[in-house]
Amino acid sequence: MVSKKLIAAWFVLNFFIFWSVGLYTSGYSLEGYLPRETEEARTYGPIVYTLPDDPPDELLYMSDGSGNIYYYIVWKDEYFGNWLIDRLYRFFRALVYGGATEDIEVVKVFPHNRTVYFQTYEHTDVWAVVNPDGSCVWFERDLTVPDCAENGTHVKVYSVTWNHMLSIIPAEGTERVTLPMRHMTPGDYVILGMFRRTQHTIAGVAVSSLLIALIVTAAFNIVLYVSWRKGYLTKEGQMRIINEVKDEWKDLKKKLKD
Repeated sequence: MVSKKLIAAWFVLNFFIFWSVGLYTSGYSLEGYLPRETEEARTYGPIVYTLPDDPPDELLYMSDGSGNIYYYIVWKDEYFGNWLIDRLYRFFRALVYGGATEDIEVVKVFPHNRTVYFQTYEHTDVWAVVNPDGSCVWFERDLTVPDCAENGTHVKVYSVTWNHMLSIIPAEGTERVTLPMRHMTPGDYVILGMFRRTQHTIAGVAVSSLLIALIVTAAFNIVLYVSWRKGYLTKEGQMRIINEVKDEWKDLKKKLKD
């Protein structure tokens, strides 16, 4: 009969494997909960242009272990312009982001190769390289944008939609805003629901991650069952395997000497 300790260990292992795989494949990281500081933050901070009646509140930043810098442009809210749509949209955003209704757009800067990343119309990705002369090469469009960065480091981003999607192409009617910039704290990361915001689609990530976790956990249990059936988990079976390995090692050393 299997002991209670072994059953308890089996449950703990399954729980640990399932949630470890699930969290890892969903993109979970402690970096957000322990945001890094960097002295280069003010050297590469983006310059933000928005409509006069829709300015952001602040600019937060943090660094990852590779030295890349994340800048978070924080707006109090998003406004479509329709009372009913705005209310419904705010309600669902609060559900998805754990109560946070702020709108946050991210500009990621890679100082080592002068690359910047953000999202533009329809949440499509923008990758661009900032040249020393202040121009930018927008890869997806094979386009060179002149005067898109100040001092060759501060990329200029323009809010071009009602939900604050960004572009490096100047937008008519926008004006430069001066934002207070500060290091993101763990409290900011939690309150603003930043972990959830980093997922491309919450439902898609959750389903795929849990499915992968389920497959890995099932594979672990299959291997465990086969090992048990073959007697590898008993002391006798383990000693037999150890002795076989020792014998193989002795034979190998003997052949090498010969």
